[in-house]
Amino acid sequence: MANYTIGDMIYENRVVRGYSQEELSFGVCSTSSLSRIENNTQVPSKKLFDALMQRLGVSESIYSAFISKEEMELVRLKQKLVWKLENFDFSDIDVLVEKMESRLSDWNELDNQYLMFVKANIQKHNHGKPEEVLEILLEAIRITMPDFSEVQNIKKRLLTFDEITILNSIALEYYDLGDKKKALKLLSELKGYLDEHSIDEEEKSQKYPLIVYNMTKCLGEIERYAEVVELCTEGIEYCIAHSKLNLLPLLITNKACAVAELERTEEAEILFKQAVTLLEICHKESFAETVRKTAKDSYGIII
Repeated sequence: MANYTIGDMIYENRVVRGYSQEELSFGVCSTSSLSRIENNTQVPSKKLFDALMQRLGVSESIYSAFISKEEMELVRLKQKLVWKLENFDFSDIDVLVEKMESRLSDWNELDNQYLMFVKANIQKHNHGKPEEVLEILLEAIRITMPDFSEVQNIKKRLLTFDEITILNSIALEYYDLGDKKKALKLLSELKGYLDEHSIDEEEKSQKYPLIVYNMTKCLGEIERYAEVVELCTEGIEYCIAHSKLNLLPLLITNKACAVAELERTEEAEILFKQAVTLLEICHKESFAETVRKTAKDSYGIII
């Protein structure tokens, strides 16, 4: 009986999607390495396997049986780091970074890329200068995208989940440095990528609302309020459809502000009330109070 191998799986998914070996391997491994993997003469590391499957838009989680005990330990450490960053919990994060570095017996650039991203976030949390944080992020993204220079046509690329996350962070640093148009351009490219490419739905549902929210922030800053309303509506519908509620009150708040700027006061009041209610349900009273203050001070709306 014939065995179905990792190489077969990667090859079949690549061919079905019409990607060349050069497109799939760019920045994460050599074309010759990918060829050997597909021909089953080379076994990829867990990190490389994940990167290839993510670029193919296939969830790699169902194939975890292929990884070693050591790689599983690294996966768990990364999961802890991801959780901390998502929850803005920087307690003992340096310890986790050191543990991850100490367990990398076979150091590779993909692990290095993610750790650089974590270190950039730590520096940002410690009030590092935006330009210094940006430099770390640019160095990280250029590990797998060596030709990256500011903003380019991301939609024509094949991206890993880490690359999408880093590019989103780069856009936020452009925003913090005052270049809203550059930030918006990069975020628009990322949204276009998620709209047009096959990508694991669970992973997309984690990243899509955040990118949409960040876009609405940029559009609001340059007073493109009608576009903010349209994009917030899209983001709100997506969050509801995919049961992703973390960013829902933020998107509703941004829509409320944009609607108020367009002098649609009654609609804005309804939206502000919805945002406050959701935040109170989630026990985010301080943020709910911030929304009330914004509604009152900026638009004369009492919630």
